[in-house]
Amino acid sequence: MEGRLKIHILRAFNVSVRLNSKFFVRVGLFHGNQLLCPILETQPVTAPPRWGEWIQFELPIQEVPRAAKLCFSLCVKGQATEKRRKRMKEKFVANILTLFFIVRASSSDAMQLGVEFEQRFNQCVLFPDEKQMQDYAKYIIKLEKFSVNEEATEEELEKIQALCSLCPGKEIKEEEKEFLWKNRKTCFQIPDSLPRLLDSVRWSSRDYVSQLYLLLEDWPLVSPETALELLQLNYPDFKVREHAVMSLSKSLPDEKLSQYLLQLVHTLKHEAYLDSPLLRFLLLKSLTNKNLGYYFFWHLRSEVNLWPNALRALSILESFCRGLGPDLKTLSRHVEMIDKLGKLADYIRLDASKDRNKQLQNLLQESEYSSALQHLPSPLRPSLTLGRLRLADCKVLHSARRPIFLLWENADPMAGHFSLSHALIFKNGDDLRQDTLTLQVIGIMNHAWTSEGLDLRMTPYSCLATGVKTGIIEVVRNAKTVYSIQRRAKLGAIQVDSSQLYKWIKDNNPGKRLDQAIETFTRSCAGYCVATFVLGIGDRHPDNIMVNEEGQIFHIDFGHFLGNFKKKFGIQRERVPFVLTQDFLKVIAAGDDNPKSSLQFQRFQELCGKAYLALRKHSRLIMALFTLLISTGLPELQSMEDIAFLRKTLAVDACEEEALQYFQNQFHEAYGGAWTTKLDWFFHSVKHR
Repeated sequence: MEGRLKIHILRAFNVSVRLNSKFFVRVGLFHGNQLLCPILETQPVTAPPRWGEWIQFELPIQEVPRAAKLCFSLCVKGQATEKRRKRMKEKFVANILTLFFIVRASSSDAMQLGVEFEQRFNQCVLFPDEKQMQDYAKYIIKLEKFSVNEEATEEELEKIQALCSLCPGKEIKEEEKEFLWKNRKTCFQIPDSLPRLLDSVRWSSRDYVSQLYLLLEDWPLVSPETALELLQLNYPDFKVREHAVMSLSKSLPDEKLSQYLLQLVHTLKHEAYLDSPLLRFLLLKSLTNKNLGYYFFWHLRSEVNLWPNALRALSILESFCRGLGPDLKTLSRHVEMIDKLGKLADYIRLDASKDRNKQLQNLLQESEYSSALQHLPSPLRPSLTLGRLRLADCKVLHSARRPIFLLWENADPMAGHFSLSHALIFKNGDDLRQDTLTLQVIGIMNHAWTSEGLDLRMTPYSCLATGVKTGIIEVVRNAKTVYSIQRRAKLGAIQVDSSQLYKWIKDNNPGKRLDQAIETFTRSCAGYCVATFVLGIGDRHPDNIMVNEEGQIFHIDFGHFLGNFKKKFGIQRERVPFVLTQDFLKVIAAGDDNPKSSLQFQRFQELCGKAYLALRKHSRLIMALFTLLISTGLPELQSMEDIAFLRKTLAVDACEEEALQYFQNQFHEAYGGAWTTKLDWFFHSVKHR
């Protein structure tokens, strides 16, 4: 096809009319986040907005890459003052449109924009196939149109490695892009340099794209971390994404795939076509591994209504369920269980009776609930079987959303050797997707520390979002909140006595077991100090921190992260990088009245530093996991600005020595400002007496 790309802008529908306002449309052609040619605008018109205007891009049609997307935004110009006239208020009114494939608005009442392509696009439009692209690339090579550095010098190699080690989101300069493209054959020898090489490609030139495709034919497999980066929205090219999926399928065992499944399922939402290499890979893995398949189902089902095209998500769910065979019966029971619990939670929350626990227990005895909630595999760990409900222990927890605590007998014949019961909490009304993400990342951090030889004895309990506002949480056995432990003494409850936590651990671990419990507490506290600092976990009051009888400390309820701390009267409540109060230090120092001067405290500080430096080695992975979920709609994960918080806490632009000094400064600030935490805890105890 010859000529340039033209779009006919017709009119806007369902636009709220504003007096003395003029509307215009802004149109851009993008590949990922790269603008392919200058953004164009229509002439401003009054309401109702009708244009009938053709927009012609500077880019020839032959140069438009296959994964290009048209982006439209409807803008309104006020007619008031000169100052206001300079400010333009825009409203995004259309989904991002893949070229020649329009995602239609799901609601007839939604604001819509009518556009039209030229008549020649009424026929089938074919992009060049692989052979044609290869032939064209070889033709360009013969013309010697591009200068290629066949062998890099040692200095150039160091520069390439430095550029390739940059974390995702770090902009590289134009001269650096030209340098990488010129040395693309050297990049070929460094497989994980692919994301940076892609950043240097001019996607508005088929000369560049064809050369890239020729390289990708023989490009070595990339690491799983790099493959995740290649599945971000910045890299929409089909060949690139296919190579990323192939790398995952060849190098990622099922155990590790389960750690990244949340992000991979969400990524399906943005695939250009329903039938994609990523979907085929995930379906294959999910249908051949029951545990993977279970979580694949719930990650997908919980966000069906948030997909730009919900029919796609439903089609994937149908394909998965058709392939399950006899296992579909178990999954159906879990779906029924979640539906019944949701109905039960709604009834309890609206119930005005004083004894909600009695009301809950009466309802659970009814056949409608007893048949659906007993004698089935656990929804969090399908390998465990839930037996009969212990009705006397089921209760409604004291919280605004009235979560339900349920306790089952363990139906396993060997239950007496490890656990006689299983407990779960069902929440209805809270978005647990953020908790699920946080716990997933903490689990990955724990794996990273283990791989670095650090045993920090973390306890990331299981949490599963079964819908946008529903989910199930695992109950950790033999654990209490720090506040419930402090309340054993009046002075502890009002945050004057900081010894109650140490005394409780000592009471539960008599004799030689105490040293082991203190060691467990010290290591787990170090892990959670670093994890909560890096992730910017907020709202760390003593009811959101728990300790089990063996001394393991762990955090719960991750409603605020990435530095989005609560404020009261405009003042930030949490003024320290992470929680490290006298209560914790007293345990670490084995009850010493002056723990900061003890050898145990110095050892604890060194352990935290080691954990932080070990985590920095995996900074690209941590940032990639969050970046892949930017479009989930989580209120505290909306853009790359939120990812910038991780860049700051991981000190990705600093050397190891500078990063360690940065963390040590934060560490000193944490225990030096612990009095502010104790003050917050005091007001929390007053409020929740």
